[in-house]
Amino acid sequence: MSKSERKKVSRIKTKKKIWHKIIAPVVFGKKEIGETYISSAEEAINRPLKINLKDLTGNVRDQNVYISFKIIKWQGTTLETIATGYELTPSFVKRAVRKNCNRCDDYFSLTTKDGIKVVMKTLMLTLNKVSRSTRASLKRQLEKYLQEETAKSTYDSLLGNLVSYKIQSPIKKKLAKIYPLKEVAVRMMFVVSGSKPEPREEISEVSKKVEVKKQVEEKELEAASA
Repeated sequence: MSKSERKKVSRIKTKKKIWHKIIAPVVFGKKEIGETYISSAEEAINRPLKINLKDLTGNVRDQNVYISFKIIKWQGTTLETIATGYELTPSFVKRAVRKNCNRCDDYFSLTTKDGIKVVMKTLMLTLNKVSRSTRASLKRQLEKYLQEETAKSTYDSLLGNLVSYKIQSPIKKKLAKIYPLKEVAVRMMFVVSGSKPEPREEISEVSKKVEVKKQVEEKELEAASA
């Protein structure tokens, strides 16, 4: 057999790709939030992803919120994440703003009880046009409340309270004593670079709701297959 007739064998070795499951942190009930087709779990480390909150809680009311995650470690073919941010959709903000009212956008740098530095971008909408002094008073009260709330909360509990509106609703009632507001919202919250939240085994109301939804889905699946 001549050299030209010999089969050429490729020396390039390729790793076989497999599906890896991505799960949310404990605060969201360790719910599966996606899959990725990769050859090694290490490739996915530090990869960011964004999930609609409705897909986590099953509540249509939450479709205007996105939660940001980052993959931090793996166990076998399971990729674990931490939540790094909260964000309202631009379309929700656009629909909320109307004529003959004041839109007050603010920016606050805060630190949680467990030392995580976060930035909150807030939105206040007044029922009617108000004076500059009234807007300044609203901002001062909002900043005071957020500082107090953040200082007594861990990062996970702060995020859970945002998702369940336990921050927005009380502050709206308090600010109404200064001037009635149509809307008080946190447009965005994100972790400051270099201030990484650690995964915890803390169970929140959000994770409980996710677990209940999971159990309901399993029962419906069993009933359908019976």
